[in-house]
Amino acid sequence: MTELIIKPRIAPRDAADALITAGVGLLQVFLLIGLPGIAAYAFSGKPALALLTMLIVNSGFVLLSVNKLALSADGIRFVRVLGGPKFLPWSQIGAVELVSRKDLIVHGWLWPLIPPRELTTSLTSVGHCRIVFGNKAVYFPPEDAAAFLAAVSERMAVHTSASANKEAD
Repeated sequence: MTELIIKPRIAPRDAADALITAGVGLLQVFLLIGLPGIAAYAFSGKPALALLTMLIVNSGFVLLSVNKLALSADGIRFVRVLGGPKFLPWSQIGAVELVSRKDLIVHGWLWPLIPPRELTTSLTSVGHCRIVFGNKAVYFPPEDAAAFLAAVSERMAVHTSASANKEAD
C-alpha cells in the first residue's frame, strides 16, 4: 500500500465560513500572540521587545503547523517541523471522524487554547476531522473529507486484519 498524501483545505467554503473563521482567528491571534506582546511591553516599556515577542510566538506556531498528512500502511504521519504527534500508528488511533463546526470551534480551536488541537493554516471551519488517540484528539481539515475518511477506513481495516492474522498464528 503506497503512502497517500492528504493536504489541508485552506480556503473558506463561503462568505459565512470566512466571517466565522476570521472572528475566531482574530480572537486566537489576540490571545496567543497579542497578549504576550502586551505583557512584554508592560514589563519592559519597549515596543521593539513587544514586537520581537509576538514574532517569536508566531514563529513557534508556524513551526508547529501541520502542512499535510501522510497515510501509510503503518499509520498517520503529521508533516510538521516541530511538535507532536509526528506519527500515530493505526493501533493507537481510536477513531477518525468528521466533526461539526461547533465541535471544531469549541474543542479544536478555543478550549483548551493550549495545547492547540488544530494546527493548520486553514481558513475554514467546515469539513474538519477529529483524530482520536488515547485520551487526546487533534483536528485536521482534509481537502476532501469523504476521500480522507475512506482512505483511513481502508487502511485501518487492513491493519486490523493483519493484526488479527498475526494473533491467529
